[in-house]
Amino acid sequence: MTCWKEIELSDRKQVNDILCASGCHGADYSFANLYIWRHAYKPVFCTKGQRIIVGMPHYKLYAYPKGAGDLRPSMEFLLDEAHKNNHKLKIRGLTDKTLEEFLPLYGNSFEITEDRDSADYIYTADKLTNLPGRKLSSKRNHINKFLRNGSWEFHPVVAASCASRSSFDLPEGQVASLAEAKAFVNEFYQEKADPELKEESLAIKEMFDNYESLGFLGGLLYQNEQPVAFTAGTRLDDEVFDIHFEKALPGVEGAYPMVNREFARLVVETIPEISHFNREEDMGIPGLRKAKESYHPDILLMKYFATEK
Repeated sequence: MTCWKEIELSDRKQVNDILCASGCHGADYSFANLYIWRHAYKPVFCTKGQRIIVGMPHYKLYAYPKGAGDLRPSMEFLLDEAHKNNHKLKIRGLTDKTLEEFLPLYGNSFEITEDRDSADYIYTADKLTNLPGRKLSSKRNHINKFLRNGSWEFHPVVAASCASRSSFDLPEGQVASLAEAKAFVNEFYQEKADPELKEESLAIKEMFDNYESLGFLGGLLYQNEQPVAFTAGTRLDDEVFDIHFEKALPGVEGAYPMVNREFARLVVETIPEISHFNREEDMGIPGLRKAKESYHPDILLMKYFATEK
């Protein structure tokens, strides 16, 4: 009898408790990511003791069992699962840290290969909120250009209406409604007119539909009283905040570094314990890689595949 089940909102606490205990800073284990992308990747999960296993049977691929306690029951379960379905076991999402426990037990049976396209870009809160030093001078210059092009505001995005607050202890000030953020994102996708963004647009819709239930915090940037950029994320663990989405209208100079900086400042003011931001992977897209590298990550959280020999 299988223990696999589809991801449901009611699983959030159980999954987060296991992942937070593991000290994992990887965005691919974020419950919010698993849930909002579930239609695209069709993940299922299973718990074995104090570990969680995420599978994507459609791709014959499994995530490394995260959590605490003995690794072997989870691995034996996955080996049996793969062999039962007539393929060798392939695991994704290993990091340098998890390789330390995996290799002594299974290193002779698996080939390890680097998965650079899935490496997470992690930055200190100070770097994103203050943009210090010569290496980030271009970001400050872009922000200055944004500031010269008119008045601006940045408002947290909350669920019900502009009159309500959210489950976060937000700083005093005006807030933007979820409806306004949705309208902006719809405009963004119309401007881009890119059919390859269909799955992403569906994931963002899932985010909006379950905004508070998934623990999202977002922000909307305005220039000359018009929204020009939106961003949103969730808390990944005690110290790390995960930026899931960041969208700015084409042609608005400096909108991306401005919304990045202002949102980082909002997160740190709202959740003072946050010391790092995970801006997720670049998926091997050259422009996205260049943009993420331009912030000079403090940690490039490398990922690895382990494929059964």
